[in-house]
Amino acid sequence: MADHRFSLSLIVLLMVAMAFLKGAIAADYEVGDDYGWDVPPSNSSEYYPSWANRYEFKVGDSAVFNWTGNHTAAHVTNQADYDNCNTNATEITLYAEAGVRVPFTTEGFHYFICTVGTHCEQGQKVAFNVIAADESSAPRATLFSLSMFLSALPIIIQEMSFAETIVYAER
Repeated sequence: MADHRFSLSLIVLLMVAMAFLKGAIAADYEVGDDYGWDVPPSNSSEYYPSWANRYEFKVGDSAVFNWTGNHTAAHVTNQADYDNCNTNATEITLYAEAGVRVPFTTEGFHYFICTVGTHCEQGQKVAFNVIAADESSAPRATLFSLSMFLSALPIIIQEMSFAETIVYAER
């Protein structure tokens, strides 16, 4: 009976810990998934927007730009520069090395283009609509709650062991 109670308690404790962790870990999104960051197939201007629409990007998540060959990932600050593939924008952050991980630190649209040749005009651009992270999944609050839970775990286990000892002593 005590073994069953201990196992059940441990399962419940693990479920509580998992609930605390849900949403606490930010996600990394590889732009284009397996295709990566490249001129889209058939120069499709809908390739990357279609890819981005499959996901929900939140503050704390990151975009990872992987490519082979000659490309860049340039963060432009407004939709006009994005729409017009303005590689001479006054506010542009250029990433020239493949595998760059760009974290989303603010809500709103984040626009990226490739500045090589006519790659942007051929559809190598993506816009991320980044939303706020859920209040319930804010990493600091969740990690604090989890640390409090983990701090109490040895006491809970000790109490369960003590209860188990009493049951065995009564037999």
